Amino acid sequence: MPIRPGTNSFASPEKAQLYELGAKYSLFHDRIGATASLFRLDKGNAINADPVTGEVQGSSDRQRNQGLELSVGGIILPGWNVTATYALYDSDTTYSATKANRGKNVQYVPHNQATLWSVYNAFANTPYNIAFGGGVTWRQHVWLNAANTFRAPANLDFSAVISHRFDKHWKISMNGYNLANRLNYQSLFSNRSTPSAGRMFLGEVSFTY
Repeated sequence: MPIRPGTNSFASPEKAQLYELGAKYSLFHDRIGATASLFRLDKGNAINADPVTGEVQGSSDRQRNQGLELSVGGIILPGWNVTATYALYDSDTTYSATKANRGKNVQYVPHNQATLWSVYNAFANTPYNIAFGGGVTWRQHVWLNAANTFRAPANLDFSAVISHRFDKHWKISMNGYNLANRLNYQSLFSNRSTPSAGRMFLGEVSFTY
């Protein structure tokens, strides 16, 4: 659908072609699962944000995003679950009316990112049950504009959780976020970036039925 950013004339709609090839495999009697996919996304009339006002505007830019996504996860030992993901992205502006933008990386797209999360459930189905785990999320730096002159640094976030279930209905948990208290950036738009929250702990009592 065409959009009309601000008081500008209607912009042409984005056009995209997606090609994807994937595979899925299970190991150890379905205790471990792995997936892999290759993809290419070609986009025309890419929508950009004005670097000064942040206003969404149409363009004649053509972009190519291609890469590899991998994931593996499952039960390592009874009660112990692990999940890991990795993504490699190659993104370029293949054509732009602005010569300085040609061949540059597409804004907001990292070259690499990965996650690792593990949870262990001890004494399951007993009054003494406890689950604890933690993980890390990493994202390489990203460019904030089409000309690749402003960038947000890499994100690295360590999180953890501990929980106890009183019965099949009630559960209490404590979550910790950004345990290293790093300066990470969560919201990215135009030449702007919003810092994520610092080290934070959040307690929760939940009821399910």
